This record gives sequence, C-alpha cells and structure tokens, in this order.
Amino acid sequence: MRIVDMITRDRWEIGFVEGGLPAVMGVAPLQIQWLKHDYRDRWFADPFVLEVTEDEIQVLAEEVQYETEKGRIVLLKVDRKTYELRSLNLVLELQTHLSFPAIWREEGRVFVYPESWKSGELSLYEFKDGHCDPNSKTVICEESMADAVMTERFGKRQLFSVRDNDKLLVYNYNYEKQRFTISHVKFFNKATARNAGDFFEFEGEVYRPAQVCINRYGEAIEIQKVVRGDDDNFCFIPYKTLCSNHASLDVGMHTLNCYKGVVAVDVRGWNHALTVKSILAIKKLFLGWEHKK
Repeated sequence: MRIVDMITRDRWEIGFVEGGLPAVMGVAPLQIQWLKHDYRDRWFADPFVLEVTEDEIQVLAEEVQYETEKGRIVLLKVDRKTYELRSLNLVLELQTHLSFPAIWREEGRVFVYPESWKSGELSLYEFKDGHCDPNSKTVICEESMADAVMTERFGKRQLFSVRDNDKLLVYNYNYEKQRFTISHVKFFNKATARNAGDFFEFEGEVYRPAQVCINRYGEAIEIQKVVRGDDDNFCFIPYKTLCSNHASLDVGMHTLNCYKGVVAVDVRGWNHALTVKSILAIKKLFLGWEHKK
C-alpha cells in the first residue's frame, strides 16, 4: 500500500502568468512560467503574491511535505527573470493543517489569515520580519471556514467563504465585537462558490476567481464578474474558465492571485502521471465490464 500511495499521491506546482491580468482576461491560451526548484519531498500550492521588485517575486504559499502531510505557510522568493526559487522560509506552522494564506494590508502593516479548518476559527496573524508570530493571533470569526477572502471593495469590510461548494457565505464585520458575523448565503446552481483567490479589478470592473468543483475538487478556475445590488445582493456572472495547461500536472487548477502586475496560479497532478492515468483507465474499463455483467 505504501508503494501505491507514493505513486498516486498528489503534486501541486506554482506558476506565473506571462502578461499578467490582461492575459488572464484575454482569449489567447495562457503562457505560464513554472516555478523552478529541486524539492521532491514536498509541494507548493495556494500562492498569494506578497511583494514584487524588479528582480524578485515574493509569494506566500501552502507547503506540504510528504513525510508529514500537514500544511504550513512558507515564503518563496523567486527570481523574476529565471523563475528559479532563491529561498524558502517558514512563515507559520501550527498544530492544525494550514493552507490558503490570504493577505490583508492595512496602514502599512501586513497580515495573513490562512485557512485552518480544524481549528474551528479564522484568525489574523501579523507578518513581520519574514514570519508570523503565533502569539500575534487575532480571531476574526469563530467558525470553520474554507478559503476565506476579506475585502472592502464593496463599501464595507466583508468576508466571503464556504462550507459547501455551492453556497457562498457572506459576512459583515462588526467593529464593536471585532468579529465577522453572517449576513446571508448566496446559492449557486453548480459547485463554483468556493474562492480561488482574492477579488481583483480589471478595466473598472470587479472580478472573483472561483474554484470549479463540479466533477472533482479544484478542477478549474472560473473568473466571475461581480455585480453588487441592493442589500448586498451579489450576482456572480461567469466570464471565462481557466484550466491547467501544464505538460503533466493537468488534473486541476484552483488558485489565482495578482499583485503589482504579477499573477500567480497553481496546478495539480501526480508525481507519476502516466502510471496513475493508466491505473484509472484500467479501473474505468473494469468497472464498466462489471456493470455490464
């Protein structure tokens, strides 16, 4: 069983879209520069762009080592010309699995609020001197949340998250309680409610990257135009769908974030893609034969 697990286990990789948001919103196939690194005992996913300079891209990401299978948040410093990983530094590790290191910037300070589903809460940590001190924790919602995104794009501080992939939960911030409290639930007619990254603006309109989880988790990204009506009656209009074009990691694509003109994405596949696809094809044929009997 150990050998089978090693062959069929997931692998994620991070990439950077050539041409930034105009390329994402255009009609031509995406050209993506994949992160170059030598790590084979772990993978990186859920990229959020922290900072961009002339020669470097800094990304906060989920790191999972195969030995522990527990997520933690790391800082990846990437050469902007070669896309080679210059350094890897631990930012935050807790007893619970961490992923989706969303970033909040306020008055010159930077905070991170990663997903920590099993903790039963969503917490904010200040990012300072290259890491987040666990003691800087501030609980902002006392509920388990998946891939939560906080924004003030719609006139007030709000939080969007899910528990089910076809229901988007909308929260408003209560400044007196210093907590987010539920406002309402937005129902989708398909499993495209889950956030795939932060909201972004393009040509004067607000868009949201959403995860497509119809056939499997994180199979693609749907870019949705966001229209806000009265009483926070949001409408999410599908604009386009993005799928992985990686040579071998073509099973899923589930995160897109942009900052200072740089767009980071992630893709999913297997370490031994041809072997796994052969196993799945044989399994499908066998099940079909069993069904006909």
